[in-house]
Amino acid sequence: MFESFLNPWTMAAGGLLVSAPIIIHLINRMRYRRVKWAAMEFLLRAQKRLKRKVILEQFLLLLLRCILVALFGVLLGRYLGCNPMVGQETRETYHVVILDDTPSMSDGWKPASGSPTNAFEEAKRVLVDQIAVAASQAGTPQTFEVVRLSDLNTPRTFGRMNATVMGEMKDYLNGFKPATVHIPLQAGLLKAKQIFGEKTGTDVARVVHVLGDFRTADWAQDGQKIHDVLDGLTQQNVRVHFVDTAFPPRKNESRPPLYNDNVGIVELRPSKLVVARYEPFEVTLKVHNYGTSELKDVNFSIRVNGDELKGGTRVRFATLPPDQDKTEVVTISSLDRVGTADRPLDRFNLISAVMESAEPGGIEADNIRHAVVEVRDRLPILVVDGQPSLRDKKEGDGFYLRTVFTKVMGGFTWVYGTPNDLEKPDLRKYSSIFLLNVPAVTEAGAKGLETYVREGGGVGFFLGPNVKPAEYNKWLYNDGAGVFPVPLPEKPTEPMTDEALMQQRFNFQKKVLRREKAVKDHPALYGLYHDERGQPIKDEDELEKFYRFVVVQQHWPVKRLGKWRDDKSVTELLCMPNESPMAAYDGASQKIANDLPVDEPKYAKFKPLLEKMRSEINVTRNSAKPLFELANLLDRLLSDVRNEGDPDEALFREFWSNPETADLKAQVVRLRDNVKFGDPLYFAKTFGRGRVTLVTTTAGEQWTDWPSSQPGNVSYGPFIKEMATYLASGGADANYVLGDTLDVKLDSAQYKPVVRETFLTHEKDKPGPGGELAPFTDKGEQTLATEKDQYVLKVGPTKAGVSIYTLTRIRPQAGAGESNEVPEYRAFAFNVDTPREGDLRRAAKDDLAQYAPAMSGDNPTVQLHSAADKSWTEQLKNKRRDLSDLTVLFLVLLLLLVAEQALAVRLSYHAVDDQLASAAPSAAAAFQRSSAAQMKAAAEPEPAAVG
Repeated sequence: MFESFLNPWTMAAGGLLVSAPIIIHLINRMRYRRVKWAAMEFLLRAQKRLKRKVILEQFLLLLLRCILVALFGVLLGRYLGCNPMVGQETRETYHVVILDDTPSMSDGWKPASGSPTNAFEEAKRVLVDQIAVAASQAGTPQTFEVVRLSDLNTPRTFGRMNATVMGEMKDYLNGFKPATVHIPLQAGLLKAKQIFGEKTGTDVARVVHVLGDFRTADWAQDGQKIHDVLDGLTQQNVRVHFVDTAFPPRKNESRPPLYNDNVGIVELRPSKLVVARYEPFEVTLKVHNYGTSELKDVNFSIRVNGDELKGGTRVRFATLPPDQDKTEVVTISSLDRVGTADRPLDRFNLISAVMESAEPGGIEADNIRHAVVEVRDRLPILVVDGQPSLRDKKEGDGFYLRTVFTKVMGGFTWVYGTPNDLEKPDLRKYSSIFLLNVPAVTEAGAKGLETYVREGGGVGFFLGPNVKPAEYNKWLYNDGAGVFPVPLPEKPTEPMTDEALMQQRFNFQKKVLRREKAVKDHPALYGLYHDERGQPIKDEDELEKFYRFVVVQQHWPVKRLGKWRDDKSVTELLCMPNESPMAAYDGASQKIANDLPVDEPKYAKFKPLLEKMRSEINVTRNSAKPLFELANLLDRLLSDVRNEGDPDEALFREFWSNPETADLKAQVVRLRDNVKFGDPLYFAKTFGRGRVTLVTTTAGEQWTDWPSSQPGNVSYGPFIKEMATYLASGGADANYVLGDTLDVKLDSAQYKPVVRETFLTHEKDKPGPGGELAPFTDKGEQTLATEKDQYVLKVGPTKAGVSIYTLTRIRPQAGAGESNEVPEYRAFAFNVDTPREGDLRRAAKDDLAQYAPAMSGDNPTVQLHSAADKSWTEQLKNKRRDLSDLTVLFLVLLLLLVAEQALAVRLSYHAVDDQLASAAPSAAAAFQRSSAAQMKAAAEPEPAAVG
């Protein structure tokens, strides 16, 4: 109880004095001696009638006097109220201010009066004008440590607050703007915990102020981590103040606060990271409307080296629906900046997307995004041919493939190599590598391929009769850990007989099938099923119709068993039709026919259709028809891949929409896939940042007529072109965001331990002058970090743009007159984390309390405030506010004194005649008659005595 009073012993004395009026009253009652006399008898009778009223009035007077004494005791004891913790600190206080300067803090608005501002400027204002001012009025020393999230390693200390120190703090903060790097809040809280551990003791009060915008995305992703750090701080008696400086001001309610709209560029992805000079390539632009209203006619420019007119283009989105992505694929016609011996870095061309339309609020940082494309005169392709004697001959594996690359596509240099070349450290100079019917690869060659692909390279495998499966499975597949997608069986399929081959040639069913309907969206097939704008083509059969004329005579029959089936990095894209005999599926097809609910009344609408299908299945399974006829029937039955306008399709879809048919549908799908899809033909795999493809037959005509026989070969060129694009795009999907650190491992035996960094960027509103290069900034040379027998290049820029690193590779065997040191270049584009920063939705108080339980309770150690609320800063003054600070209390005291005096005056007089008459009329009347008779007798003369 005593802790609720600033002067507890004064209050204790006041409590004792409350009894003084009672004691005085009792003493007054006891100090008189009772004397009976006749004149008072009638008055006592009247007093008995007044006694109850008098006692009540006297009790009320006594109570008022006790209350007055108690109130004086409370005032002198200085009662602190219901929250005695407020302002209790009489110790030195150490404040750590975590200033959130992540990109979302640039969220701006224009006040009703004044110049435009943003959440970061508001945070600086609250720190200087509210928190620091309140701390300067404290009677104890107050020390501030200001920490910016983007620069946790250089906090700034400010001593005891006064006008001079606050001026220094303001000058210090004026030099900062919102950063481009996202740093999670828990990192700042951990830094605060570290500072307290290093600079404070147990006799110092510790307070953390977090000035930020408290976005939903941050707390949804890092809420548990923030909770864990907060829990540690509060257990160490650290008080935490969350101050929301975003607009509009947060209200103390459970509903999520309002937020500003924002449009951000989510992705800018070139289809290739390395292109040939004058080679057109595609760029994918994805934007997101994070607001709540639809936007019309939003324009973006695609700039090349800062200039839209030098190879760039424009993109217009007619509409941007709220909270949705919109994607546009555009073509960059050509790039001709390939660099020179004097300016080798000019080969790296900066591609930038810039939002041109005025944005209704939001942040600026996500309105520009960069990518980098390296341009070379020609792109070298390393080709390892398993039959070197047949090079450049139609019977060889590479003849038709080379024709597609060098004549149809252009821009490539065909470089023949051997399996030993895969062991060399300079594979990065090749845009892609192809292994054609190669018998085996050594362990060192497999490791070389792994390194090449992991760093963004692309490798294409074509199989053939020379392949040794045991060697592939051991070194290349390596139980799923290698670059090869699948394990190979012991031997390939047997050659087709002449009769079977003739049958295939006159069988005009598709010989190449998509394994799943959705694979048309896979990057390795995307261009075959989408137009130049990224929209699905209307007629998917336009290309696939040529698959009817393709014959694959032999292949390696990969089984759909084993670890690779669960490997999400491996995708089976294309397969061949099932060539098994019909009899193998007779029992399963008969069961499906019998299970069709033809006679059930609730399916009466579908009875004719189901009867017809049952009859056709039974006829087909009992005939000598090829297996694909059954597959076609099951396709018709399911109607999940057909779209030919047949009215039966709609009825079948309606039939399968009934929940009761789900189990039967699963059986039909399983049988359809078994009878329709044969062995796999084409695989794709992602490995590190790179990509791998595998075709289970030959690249030439030794096992297939796909590259040579008309009209089937019409589809071969587009297929190879799309494969080449996929392989060359390895690493293009890497979407590095500012704040991340990329560690590039380098063999210390192959590189010198130094690197030079060059930065390339341009600002949103500062396009490069026509024809001039985007500005390169030389950031100097630095020493590489060392880990064991490797050098580590740590890539982590703090500004949006492209970082280019020049390494020096050591060639162990240099030719005559050649230097053994060769420059090697690595380029990385980093951008603002738009999905994290562009979403300006703000967390509700209940959401924050979920991860900060200390916010609840009578005395929360974690409090949430709005920048518009100044009252909470009174706590920082460390002044013990008590009831004596309340003006209303003195007014109440005055009123009680007036009431006590009025009642005391009233009770101090004797009873008046009216009271007496009303209380004892008979006694009063007798008294009056007696008094009148005495007065009359005194007035009359006394009669003479009779003698």
